[in-house]
Amino acid sequence: MCCCWQLAEQLGACAVSHLEHVSGEGAGAMARAKAVAVLLPTTAFAMRLTPPPARTLVDAGVPVALGSDFNPNAYTTAMVSV
Repeated sequence: MCCCWQLAEQLGACAVSHLEHVSGEGAGAMARAKAVAVLLPTTAFAMRLTPPPARTLVDAGVPVALGSDFNPNAYTTAMVSV
């Protein structure tokens, strides 16, 4: 089974969004590929998932960007509630 970071590495992607789950191996691969991890913590919050592994990514040297994923298909009714 191919993970999103493996696909990003194969395709030479510049960024990978929705990294709710990524292993240390995945973080290392993303760092080598110089791919930006785009974390959307409100998605994890709204779906009651474990928060994204920001520290794992930062410690591996992966550039991290934050997004809200606050759009019409998101489950939150207001950013303030998140």
